[in-house]
Amino acid sequence: MTATVYGTGTLHAVAVDEMPLPPNPVPGLMVSERERGFRADLTASREAVSSVRRLTRSMPASYGTDRSLAESAELVVSELVGNAVRASAPDADVPLVVEVYAALAGSPGIEVIVHDTVPGRPHRGEAALDSDEAESGRGLGILDALTDRWSVEPSTEPSFEKMIRCRVSRAE
Repeated sequence: MTATVYGTGTLHAVAVDEMPLPPNPVPGLMVSERERGFRADLTASREAVSSVRRLTRSMPASYGTDRSLAESAELVVSELVGNAVRASAPDADVPLVVEVYAALAGSPGIEVIVHDTVPGRPHRGEAALDSDEAESGRGLGILDALTDRWSVEPSTEPSFEKMIRCRVSRAE
């Protein structure tokens, strides 16, 4: 494995072998390759979250995963990260760890794991998925629609409260 570090002073991003990375260093984002996927340690910002979504969408090229599954996984990442940011204190730094892995050969799918510092389980909103007026409240319904299963577990990462683990093996 070959790693290239971008940025000065603070580690901003890591390029590993041929894994696609953000075109420029992104403050508050460190990406590392893992077997069949990647791990992103980030402080939530528009640029960092956008880069993680792009990496998730790139799974087909990097690991032979179906493109439509990668698009669904990108939506799952976006929803989970957005929920963690909204549940955090206003103007607070929101640390997150996002892990995305292609399933083993013969078992199509992508596993998404998001670790956050928000205590407790997510709450199911009352909004219908097809509501034109709702601004929130559809997150868990989106997970139900895009994933085969998802769970909330204590995080295995120090200083994080929980992790939400999702298995995406059907397209949107």
